[in-house]
Amino acid sequence: MKDRDVQLLGNHLEGKDIALLVSGGIAAYKSPSLVRHFRQYGANVHVYLTPEAREYVTERSLEWASTNPVISNLSSDAEHLRDSIDAYVIAPATYNTIGKFAQGIADNALTTTLTSALGRLEKCETSILLAPAMHGSMVNSVYRENIEKLVSKGIKVIQADDKWGKLNLPKSHYIVVQTIRELSDSKLKGKNILITAGPTPGRIDNVRLITNRFRGRLGINIADEAYMRGADVKLLLGAAGMQAPNYIDTTIIRDYHMYLSNVMEELEQKHVDIGIFSAAVADYIPTEVREGKIPSQGALKSIPLKDTIKVIKEVRNKFPELFMVTFKYEEGILKERLEEIAMQRVNQGYELVVANRGEDMTADEHHSIIVDKSGVIARPSSKIDLAGSLMDTIEDKYNQNEP
Repeated sequence: MKDRDVQLLGNHLEGKDIALLVSGGIAAYKSPSLVRHFRQYGANVHVYLTPEAREYVTERSLEWASTNPVISNLSSDAEHLRDSIDAYVIAPATYNTIGKFAQGIADNALTTTLTSALGRLEKCETSILLAPAMHGSMVNSVYRENIEKLVSKGIKVIQADDKWGKLNLPKSHYIVVQTIRELSDSKLKGKNILITAGPTPGRIDNVRLITNRFRGRLGINIADEAYMRGADVKLLLGAAGMQAPNYIDTTIIRDYHMYLSNVMEELEQKHVDIGIFSAAVADYIPTEVREGKIPSQGALKSIPLKDTIKVIKEVRNKFPELFMVTFKYEEGILKERLEEIAMQRVNQGYELVVANRGEDMTADEHHSIIVDKSGVIARPSSKIDLAGSLMDTIEDKYNQNEP
């Protein structure tokens, strides 16, 4: 990699032109990192600065980060009239800039560009997002009126990190993800997707559990990918120390019984279009749960076990119209046998099956197969690849089945 190159994390913004409009708050110092994070998802970034912003960040650092000239003064090139911009992102958006934008004031390169952006937005030719950042005492009736006015015109407000008495600029990843989600033209946009991930332990007593080694990272990656494509995601995540991004609606699952009840509750009480069941569900749980904590030093001699209800079978029987993706993990078998087992699972009535072997999983690699009734249709080699390939496949297959 060359000095100004970035490590790609995804291609969600490939071919997209993003205008980052930086106004004059202290949070402007974060903008070079934000520029590079946009580029990590394939974006071509054009930076606009207010005169005040130059007090907190230099044009040279932003030009280095974006690999494009920085615009702080308009020229005969009419930089504010670019018709190639897919999204205008105002970050940080100060009280002053928000007020000017809402009142139609165009007195610098940034606000003049926003007047043109609004005209294009009204013709459905672009998107505008703003990320407020200011002291909490400035959140007054005038500010709220201006925000309501802008929202009514189709401008998306990126939620600030509200703490320590301030509206803090959120993390770069959150801003980038919200932009990706806004620009998504995925067929899954607006679909309700239930995703399960991580372990579902069996309780022995109030302290001890029978569980497995899986933690839910793959399911979190899938949930993140679905969210960026515009889906409304609900994640049921086993309590194994992994944290999902705070923008994903997540319920932490403590044990098998909580898992079963939450899956059924979600499906019975809400309209779910697609269910992705990647959780490592317990096959055996103790026949009884002891109250309190069983004493140590030999008080627990054995743990009688019983089979659990197969959750995906219960779901399939009760919700025959649900588009279901299930997962199958094996060890100590040939790859050809893995494909046979996956096909057997598909033929039990599931639209897609993701299968893998323990031998094909390392810290850096996660070789899997995605199978439908026709056979193996994808062979991703990492968790990130699997998340993308799976969502691509679901887009194709779900829309074929959609009434």
